[in-house]
Amino acid sequence: AYIIFNPAATIPPVTDFPAQSGSKFAACFSATIPPNNDWLISPLMYGGGYINFWARSYTADYGLERFKVGVSLGGTHPASFNIISGPTYVEAPTVWTHYSYLLSSDYNNQIIRVGIKCCSDDAFALGIDGFHYEGPIPAAGDGPVPPPETALLANFPNPFNPQTTLRYSLREVGPVSLKIYNSRGQAVRTLVSETQPAGSH
Repeated sequence: AYIIFNPAATIPPVTDFPAQSGSKFAACFSATIPPNNDWLISPLMYGGGYINFWARSYTADYGLERFKVGVSLGGTHPASFNIISGPTYVEAPTVWTHYSYLLSSDYNNQIIRVGIKCCSDDAFALGIDGFHYEGPIPAAGDGPVPPPETALLANFPNPFNPQTTLRYSLREVGPVSLKIYNSRGQAVRTLVSETQPAGSH
């Protein structure tokens, strides 16, 4: 129930709900049968540090939008998330507001996911923008237990200008080749071409 929303692309354009940065953001609209129970869940990431994002309600006419922030040890089922944003919901004001949450030391050396649950009750639309992670990058040999799979995770931010972060995990030590291709399928840059240890990179 979250969508990537471009307010300039609607007909007519929505001019009073712009993105906090760029042209798009994640939006959760009111449920047909309230309350909302909609989750925006991150890719796998390394525990520790902070998560940051911006949130806002479209309007206060129907009540402010409500959300909770949770962390799971890799699972995506809502029941696997431990809520870290407090005992009740957070209400987002009608202007973009920055939120930052410390990831407890309980999550150090763990592979985790962060989830933002929209739990609004018959409101209108919640916007989430600029989600990013600030924290330790594991050094070779210092990382967590190797992740359960070898995977290239989604880059963030996307779309991006001028930079983005590419993350991947290796189940076991092995050769890694990471290349950037243009729209014609031509390799334009090699980012990684070496053997790397298991873990998150």
